[in-house]
Amino acid sequence: MSLTPLSTVSIKTEPIPPAVIEEIETFEAEARRMASGDVSLDLFRPFRLQYGIYGQRQAGVQMVRIKIPFGGLTANQLRRVAELTEQYATGVGHVTTRQDIQLHFVELQDVPAIMRGLAEVGLTTREACANTVRNVTACHLAGICQGEVFDVTPYAKTVALHLLRNPLNQSLPRKFKIAFSGCKQDCALTPIHDIGLLAAKRADGVIGFRMVAGGGLGSAPRIAQVLREFTPMDELIPSVEAVIRVFDTLGNRKNRTKARMKFVIEKLGFQEFKRRWEEAYVSMGHARPTHEPIKLLSYADEPVPLIMPTSNGSKRVVVQTNGHANGAPAETPFEMWRRTNVVRQKQEGYVAAVTKLFMGDLTTEQMLLIADLADRYSNGNIRTTINQNMITQLLRPASYRHDRFAWSREAHRRARRALL
Repeated sequence: MSLTPLSTVSIKTEPIPPAVIEEIETFEAEARRMASGDVSLDLFRPFRLQYGIYGQRQAGVQMVRIKIPFGGLTANQLRRVAELTEQYATGVGHVTTRQDIQLHFVELQDVPAIMRGLAEVGLTTREACANTVRNVTACHLAGICQGEVFDVTPYAKTVALHLLRNPLNQSLPRKFKIAFSGCKQDCALTPIHDIGLLAAKRADGVIGFRMVAGGGLGSAPRIAQVLREFTPMDELIPSVEAVIRVFDTLGNRKNRTKARMKFVIEKLGFQEFKRRWEEAYVSMGHARPTHEPIKLLSYADEPVPLIMPTSNGSKRVVVQTNGHANGAPAETPFEMWRRTNVVRQKQEGYVAAVTKLFMGDLTTEQMLLIADLADRYSNGNIRTTINQNMITQLLRPASYRHDRFAWSREAHRRARRALL
């Protein structure tokens, strides 16, 4: 790929922490040992996965998975991802269903340079793969959702960073997934996660989470069951840690296909699993949690009643309007885009704009465009979504009409290219 910079906007970097420098140098040394034949691929493979790097089917190239807690990126970070994608990968990044970004066809010798480039802007690939706690996901509308109990973003970020490089998280029986949602719509799909945390508020106004455990998809899908109806904030991290400890102790390390936590629960029964979780929680020095029924505050998050079509018995002549009511003129491309991609925020006067990505893919040029738009019209923050798209929040409706609105224009360019 070309090494010519794609953007005139300079990327702001910070010194890499010494511990992270040492971590990258360790990977670099092991990669050299593997290349020289001093260590076998079988031994290198689990080590590589711990660092968020997969070997591809194609010989000699890797997939690099960038871990993005709750999907939160700054424009500055996205520019760095674009730069690295252009220099070391194919020029195309891929947003995943866990809100990560993946780069493909990376030479093993280039992986340390990517790691250093990411670390300079506060990103990492660490534990994005392997038998670890994977990327902690959250609803992409957190903080702006009109029906949310509260913004789950800081809690998702806190849990993610607490578990990153945590000794508890380095050699689990199998991968472990955590998700946060802020309202009853549950955009983060908490019931299909090993731990799902749904925002709740007690009648006395105290906020916390409804905690479920044991969900998962795959060939043996399971819906998570309620572990705690209400988890106070000061008990959130120990409650999560206690679940991981039980899984680490009882998970099946011999049969990979039966190694997820849902199979631990299936074998023990949920009540016994819950008892083991309580014992782990108490052994960490915490008081035994109560499971008394609680009264939760209601909040405005119920769907509006549907208005169903009815017949008055009369027959009218059908007029072909090509889908437009009463023969109204067709929507312009911008109006169509606004109807399907713009979300009103709970903050008065602001909206969020979704950039829909075909199969989650976006080019370096598109990354830079999204970064520039986020800086120009918003606060420079972007989120990836579990639907493999991107969203920019805190836009004023008047502002996104500038430049004939580049989001809409770019979407149409992509659609036209896909049809050619």
